[in-house]
Amino acid sequence: MLRFGIVGTNFISDWFAEAVTIRSDATVAAVYSRTAESGEEFAHRHGIPMATTRYEALLDAVDAVYLASPIIAHHPQALAALAAGRHVLVEKTMAGSAAQIAEIQDAAAASGLIAMEAVRSLYTPAFAAIRAGVDRLGAIRQASFSKQQYSSRYDAFRTGEVLRAFDPALENSALADIGVYALQPALDLFGLYPDTATGSSVHLSNGFEAAGTLTLGYPDAVVDVTWSKITQGVAPSVVLGEDAALIIDDLAETGTVTLRPRRGDPETLFAQTPPTAGATMTGEVDAFLAQVSSGVPDARRVELTLVARQLMDAHLTRC
Repeated sequence: MLRFGIVGTNFISDWFAEAVTIRSDATVAAVYSRTAESGEEFAHRHGIPMATTRYEALLDAVDAVYLASPIIAHHPQALAALAAGRHVLVEKTMAGSAAQIAEIQDAAAASGLIAMEAVRSLYTPAFAAIRAGVDRLGAIRQASFSKQQYSSRYDAFRTGEVLRAFDPALENSALADIGVYALQPALDLFGLYPDTATGSSVHLSNGFEAAGTLTLGYPDAVVDVTWSKITQGVAPSVVLGEDAALIIDDLAETGTVTLRPRRGDPETLFAQTPPTAGATMTGEVDAFLAQVSSGVPDARRVELTLVARQLMDAHLTRC
């Protein structure tokens, strides 16, 4: 049984703990938090035997770590875990730059360990339905992928309080935090290497990148990727082919995927009630454990992680 250590005690860590708790091949053995109180409360809530404020103590007690810390901490924490012989599952985005991601990936490869980015939406039945639907559209000509989610922490910013979610010093941005849910599926479905990538972003008064659009140009198609932490999106994501269109209500927490032929009646390819907390984490845990068991990383996902961050870096530098 693989023993996970969780770094961070926010809601995404709750989801991860719930996804692991139901398994027979893995368990959460320890949690690390900056404060003893939050760590002990989290451990009690999920029945975790150990809470610690010492990262080294966590590493001593586990086989793999799940990093749900701020992006600025991912690089040093991942490298320390790999140096200790621990596999790493790193919450998106894996690191604050492509250079840092390459260093993490190289360290994992050199040690025979797994370093995987946790973009949970790519490992769900909904995304499998999206992929199958794209294959039925004929020649793809246009797509519009969006993830626009008004942050619960933006109200504080509007009154003058800058919380961690809107602090650019932590290497955070709307593109890295929210845009990844639109960018990575676009690259995965339409090609890792677009011919062109142009766009612009909105920045807040403190320099935080808060919303934007990136247009990916392919030889025969154009794909728009849009994201925001300061507005709430109301339009679905769509893929337009010559024979049909695919409509996705939400790329991250998908409820419905609909195929609309140019002629004929619409067809529901996927439908579910809103998933329970932790449900969308199950697939990524499956994928991570399969790689740990085989000792072979998913080369396609490794490349996708790096290429997506390279595009992010280029966009953030330009804009």
